[in-house]
Amino acid sequence: MKDKVWKDKRISEIDNICKGSKDCHENFIDEVNDIYESKADSFDEFVIEQEEKRAKYMPQLIEEWRKI
Repeated sequence: MKDKVWKDKRISEIDNICKGSKDCHENFIDEVNDIYESKADSFDEFVIEQEEKRAKYMPQLIEEWRKI
């Protein structure tokens, strides 16, 4: 249940940030998806999880983008 609380809180924060802007949510679509898929027990763990994910995949993506 603990993980549900931080996820709901962050989604609510994103909703509040985007209140009154029809296309603001597009800026957060990846984060929202990552939140729903996350197994983290807290927001702090989620941040670490995301940093590890970026460290693992971003160098590969950058190399692929450079080839385009």
